[in-house]
Amino acid sequence: MIPVVVDMDSGTDDALALMMLLNSQAVEVVGITTVGGNARLADTTRNALRLLEYMGRPDIPVARGAARTAQRAFHYAYDVHGARGLGIPLPSPTTRPVRSRAPAFISRMASRYRGKLNIIALGPLTNIARALRKEPRIVEWTKQLVVMGGAVDVAGNITPYAEFNTFNDPDAAHTVLASFFATSLVGLDVTTRVSFDRTDAPWFTGDAPAATLSKRIVRTWFDEHLTSPRYHLHDPLAVIAALDPNLFSWHRASIDVEMENAARLGMTTATYGSGPVRVAVAVRAEDATAAVTDMLSRPGDRASGA
Repeated sequence: MIPVVVDMDSGTDDALALMMLLNSQAVEVVGITTVGGNARLADTTRNALRLLEYMGRPDIPVARGAARTAQRAFHYAYDVHGARGLGIPLPSPTTRPVRSRAPAFISRMASRYRGKLNIIALGPLTNIARALRKEPRIVEWTKQLVVMGGAVDVAGNITPYAEFNTFNDPDAAHTVLASFFATSLVGLDVTTRVSFDRTDAPWFTGDAPAATLSKRIVRTWFDEHLTSPRYHLHDPLAVIAALDPNLFSWHRASIDVEMENAARLGMTTATYGSGPVRVAVAVRAEDATAAVTDMLSRPGDRASGA
């Protein structure tokens, strides 16, 4: 099984992505690190703990990460993801985060699973950048880093130029994307092509815990966004990219992240041809959507369905 650390800001699509991984027979989630972004760090951490308990996996450690960047507070997205970042109530967790903070935890997992660890980063890259600065060897210890972020050849979703995650911490995005991680960048160029349509409901078959909760999350989202015809599968698509990269077309590139111009903060620009980053430029959208649906519809062996 592939050891995976998920770095997440625990919004609605993060929740779907995590449940996909927990349902996968190919993956062992060895830890979760949380970061502010979609919601405040306290909410993203509680959401991760709640989701793990719901899925019957309270044994998976959760490490708290960054509540803000070095320069500023995060811009939150409660208007998109709903109350507490999930939009639906779940029971309060009975577990607590581990003592280690996210950068130390990431370094420890990379060292433990040298050459095998996959990191799937679904929020601002603050934790990854801090881990890299503390222990540069995590680059060579990590087999793959999949980043959901960036808008290379399309418009942004938080400003006309920037995607939400890179906008929230452009300095961290620059640090990570300029490093020599084996990085796959899954940005708005492909994630905006993969979605659930309002008229497609129900989206998941069966009454397994992940399917049941996913239906609640997506249905609530549509109920609260009455003018939105589609729910984009940003973070779930990063999971698909990690597990089935053949569904994508990729170009090798160097990525520049705007860090100074306030109007274009977080803008990602690619120089194609060579570089440390593999950029997803196209996706077989119907196949990717079907893969997300399938992974969320599978029964979880240990899930409680609480």
